Amino acid sequence: MRRRALLGVVGATALAGCGGRLGGDPTDSESPTESQTTDATPTATTDPAPRLELASSELVRSNEGSESELARVTGTVRNVSEKTVPEATVTATFEDADGEPLDSATANASDLSPGRTWSFELVYPGTGEDARAVADYSLAVETGD
Repeated sequence: MRRRALLGVVGATALAGCGGRLGGDPTDSESPTESQTTDATPTATTDPAPRLELASSELVRSNEGSESELARVTGTVRNVSEKTVPEATVTATFEDADGEPLDSATANASDLSPGRTWSFELVYPGTGEDARAVADYSLAVETGD
């Protein structure tokens, strides 16, 4: 009878030890096993997202000094990946001389094929004195699904 009790305790202890190795408590302080990894890098292979590169941009003014003065950013974006970009967005944030944002403008493109270049023009929404306050800009280029 004692032998059965001892085997029961030994068997239960062995099974409990195996349970932790088969994906039990992930906070277990034992060294990593096949079910526990310390590497946060995903193991699945995924296709890299399409990449866009800002090829050029500049701040352009027209009708300078008049009430109809305009400030705009023109530029080009290139698809440098081997995949078509279904949706692309360029946003210009227009800034004053202190680097404070004044306003923004956005342009969109779709189905940008590999190697293709997209030309954009983003016009500051104000004119005249408001447009003259634009001293600089920053651009954000994003891709969508």
